Amino acid sequence: MILFGFRTRGKTLGQHTVGCPNCHREAMTTFSQRRSWFTLFFIPIFPISGKTTVATCNLCGFRYNVDNQKAEALFVAAA
Repeated sequence: MILFGFRTRGKTLGQHTVGCPNCHREAMTTFSQRRSWFTLFFIPIFPISGKTTVATCNLCGFRYNVDNQKAEALFVAAA
């Protein structure tokens, strides 16, 4: 019996103060990247999707997609 499936793994890039498109206030926003993986016996083998960067407003909880390159450049410049 072979066990295979899919799993989404993510990592938090960091937080930055930006304007929220939902509540229209300057707020700390958490940026995270996610990617789906093919798994074999619960071990991630290879990615099956590209990176997706999501920003979450810490005031209202609104989530929206962000361009991957802009988000990575934002945190590389801060480091």
